[in-house]
Amino acid sequence: MPGLSPQKIAMLKSLVSASPDELVRTLEHAISADGSGGPLAAIGAMVEAEAAERALRHAVLIPVAPLFRSAGPSGAPAWPRAALRALWAAIGAESPGLLRDAADGLHYLEPDDPQPAVFDTLCLKAAAGLEARDTPEYALAASLCDSAVPGGAAEAALCLQMAPIVRPIVLRLGEWIQRMTDERRATARLAYRDATALADGAGPLLFEMLAAHMKHPSMILRIISAVMDRPAERYMAGSELARFGERTLLDIEAEVGRLRAMKPAAGVEAGRTAGGAVQRAIDAAGELEESVQMSRDGVWGQRLTKLKQAIAVTVEARLREIDEAAAHALPTQKLRYSPRLIRTAPNFSEPPDEPSVTWVMGLLTFADVVRPCAPDGGFGSVRSKVLETLGKRIDQYVEDVLEQLRLGEVEDDERARDFLGVAANMLELARDDRSAAIVRRRAAAA
Repeated sequence: MPGLSPQKIAMLKSLVSASPDELVRTLEHAISADGSGGPLAAIGAMVEAEAAERALRHAVLIPVAPLFRSAGPSGAPAWPRAALRALWAAIGAESPGLLRDAADGLHYLEPDDPQPAVFDTLCLKAAAGLEARDTPEYALAASLCDSAVPGGAAEAALCLQMAPIVRPIVLRLGEWIQRMTDERRATARLAYRDATALADGAGPLLFEMLAAHMKHPSMILRIISAVMDRPAERYMAGSELARFGERTLLDIEAEVGRLRAMKPAAGVEAGRTAGGAVQRAIDAAGELEESVQMSRDGVWGQRLTKLKQAIAVTVEARLREIDEAAAHALPTQKLRYSPRLIRTAPNFSEPPDEPSVTWVMGLLTFADVVRPCAPDGGFGSVRSKVLETLGKRIDQYVEDVLEQLRLGEVEDDERARDFLGVAANMLELARDDRSAAIVRRRAAAA
């Protein structure tokens, strides 16, 4: 590499090797787009080689790769990323020829082609290597797995043994989640049977491997339900797969905690976070109810009922705060025209109060985020009524401000337009973009 000393080259290789996948992809794209020569081109070649190596590693170890993470769901396997790198180094040291075959197979692999058999061969050899620990590379990988949890290396080896069972499901997992056909149901049951034949505890581990590939881990309940034929709560709760139901309930409890932690005046980001927690909790509750025959008198059924009630009560309380928050963001005053004639009008004595605007926009963001799950969550009616009332309040406020501008009754026109901007922003979340755009156009023309 011209212009760089061997020490700097080694340092760069070490840095690139230890970088997250996202950073390697960003570097590869940036250097490729730059098109420079010299040392930068040589660095680009290094990054490109690292990216290609990671693509091969991902293809070979895809059944187990997501389990090498900083943390997983409660009770799920989670081994250090360094252990994955050490395992890959061990595979390369033991089977360089098979790795070349795997690279060739990946190069010519078409989307609908069956996966090269060498991928599973390498996983099985890696499982044996982790168990034997008879090379320094495998000994290091096993030690790193054990450092995360006692017996971690043995569990990782079992996962690698299940790679031939898990791989074909992982490659079609998105389709399985969307639609569970009779054929897929039969395949899932055979996979579970084959996994349990390998060792005690392999059945739950099979589902842990699949769940690690899912954006929402509670979706694994769909495949468990297919295997167990939508089990009754009591039956599943007493089986080796009970952890997945328990975990889903714990996840819902955690989301309820995030919802309750929302501070009234925390703003848009807090509203988005709390709204996301509601959405995830309702989705997880739905997954559990669809996948398991819940009982109102069962332990799970009682917990789930209480959690859903807590979500609805807390969400409704937040939604009802919107009216008060709006009154602070769009202040009004009483104008007396005669002893008997008093009219409410916008108050422009002070500029828009930022804390009040932050408060209402955070609550409206929350209301907007929970919209898709409102019917399932049991708070759809309250949400609709609150936003309908708010929309009418804003409409009247806008008309009053525009009327005052038209009659020349406003001392500071720009301040009045600032309040119209606040009203438009609120209306965008309370109703729609079109309504907000109309207010902004009318404000500009006033």
